[in-house]
Formats: sequence, C-alpha cells, structure tokens
Amino acid sequence: STREELVTLPGVGRKTANIVLGSAFHKQAIAVDTHVLRVSNRLGIAHADNPDKVEEELTRQLPGNILTAFTLALVLHGRETCAALKPKCPQCVLYRECEWPEKPAI
Repeated sequence: STREELVTLPGVGRKTANIVLGSAFHKQAIAVDTHVLRVSNRLGIAHADNPDKVEEELTRQLPGNILTAFTLALVLHGRETCAALKPKCPQCVLYRECEWPEKPAI
C-alpha cells in the first residue's frame, strides 16, 4: 500500500496513513502528532505549526531509514518528558540541545 491509497479510506488522513505505513508495511514515514510537532519545534529541528510542513522538514533532514523509529522516539519523549504544560526539563537528556526559549534554567 501507499500513502495515496491509504488516505482514500474513510477517516484516514496523512498521520494515520504514515503510522500504518510504518507499523504494518515497514515503510519509513514520519507521523506528526501533537508530540512530534511540539518536541521537534522545541528542539529546533522543525520550525512550523503545520503538521504537513513539520513532516516535510523532518523527512528532508533525517536519514530515510530512521523515520518511523524517530517518530516513536519523539512521541515517547513528548509523553514522558517534554509535556505540553509541565515539561520535565531538569531531567531531560536533550536539555543542552533544546532551543525552546521558555525552558527553565537548571
């Protein structure tokens, strides 16, 4: 299956199609959810509020063979450490690389 085929299904958008491509068909794809959007922007590896633009930026910058794993890593990091309202910046392993201007000093 291709992304183009998957998005023709009812209720399937780009994000869901990319998740299915990565999980079921083992094809590399970035699935931009709220966590991927937030973390990639805070880290300064994306610079957009639009999921399609973030997907485009990340796909352009990252090696093609890590896109699915990178998505999963950012989702987990966004859930566990880099939360929207109360990020755990002092415990973050990416603190020094983070470009988020609102991160607290530690």
